[in-house]
Amino acid sequence: MLLYSFLSAVALLLYLPFIVLKKGPQDRIAFIKERLGISRYEKTDIWVHAVSVGEVIACIPFLKVLKKEFPGKKITLSTTTYTGQKVARERFPEAERIMYMPWDSGMSVLKPVHSLRPDIFITVETELWPVLFRTLKRQGSRIIILNGRISNKSYTGYKRLGFLMKHVLSYPDFLFMQGNNDAERIINIGADRSKVGVMGNFKFDITFDTASLRPECLEGIKGKILLAASTHKGEEEIILEAFASLSAQRPDLKLIIAPRHPERFAEVEEIIRKRNLSYIRRTAMNVAGANSSSPLQYPAIILLDTIGELSRTFSVVTIAFIGGSLVPVGGHNILEPAYWSKPILFGPYMDNFPFAADFLDQSAAIQVKDAKDIILTVKDLLDTSDKAVRMGQAAKGMVEKNTGAVEKAIGLIRGFIGTA
Repeated sequence: MLLYSFLSAVALLLYLPFIVLKKGPQDRIAFIKERLGISRYEKTDIWVHAVSVGEVIACIPFLKVLKKEFPGKKITLSTTTYTGQKVARERFPEAERIMYMPWDSGMSVLKPVHSLRPDIFITVETELWPVLFRTLKRQGSRIIILNGRISNKSYTGYKRLGFLMKHVLSYPDFLFMQGNNDAERIINIGADRSKVGVMGNFKFDITFDTASLRPECLEGIKGKILLAASTHKGEEEIILEAFASLSAQRPDLKLIIAPRHPERFAEVEEIIRKRNLSYIRRTAMNVAGANSSSPLQYPAIILLDTIGELSRTFSVVTIAFIGGSLVPVGGHNILEPAYWSKPILFGPYMDNFPFAADFLDQSAAIQVKDAKDIILTVKDLLDTSDKAVRMGQAAKGMVEKNTGAVEKAIGLIRGFIGTA
């Protein structure tokens, strides 16, 4: 722990210029102060940490129920990224405070921990913070891990750290993991078996207000829509190659392409432009719509250059491709299109979502490996509408069959609050 603390402090000094110079929204001063742990803090009851967009979205149903179950408890929600912060503010305004997680070093966590003094600290999806955990325990907080998972890569890395991990895993009061495999892995790494349980996955407990969340700007689009969601570098070229071929055969087909990271919006726009393809940015659609009294004929490609709209965009598309899966990133969430009963495509790299294999087994999704695969699969689904409907229904069934993680998590928290 002494070595870790020293290295973490050195890393903070090296990271400091990035924190100060990092581009972002108007709250960048708050980002700097909160990452360094020099902001002003007030006592809270429950502190929940969700690192970025995916984790925030996954735990929103839990947070909503948590606030409803314990209306008198003050809840602080922390994230690490700008995008996670934005989504947190939009989707969980009930929080007493939404802040950035302090850097995991003694000089950064002491003030937040001693000022917030949470009765319970909850971290989502096995975010392990040795210095923070130690400081919280010394201050008297309970520590709970919810929706925990251990990927193959993380498991290998944690095993190498041996004694340190056993020490770090002695701090949590309970580790509620997504599946049996995750539970066994965390035990093998060093967790006490009596403090480990299986809760399922928050991501299956997603709900949407179907009446108010449909994006108005997409409602008037005529024809079929292929959505390429959360794409990464190296995937857009494959998607665009496939779409060029498909649109030659199906002129009514539209493509919505949504890069995973906002800083790549301009890069992806340039990729589209170099192919001489007709497109419009999602943000430009607002301007165009405001200046028109009649429905617009949008270009064939829409670049979704906003944050927070992707989840509801799934509701209006015909077929959804999930990015981060044609390149070795590990894939992204397939449960949102499943909730809307959409046929789902993804590539061979879905390591972050082991349950993707179950979707394949139940004919609720199709795996593709390149542009040719995408062309053949999309064409087949467009030409065979009943097959697309069956796939969508099977995907929705997978979501409905696996709900219940939120209820289990609330039961656990209820027990800890009752003994606080």
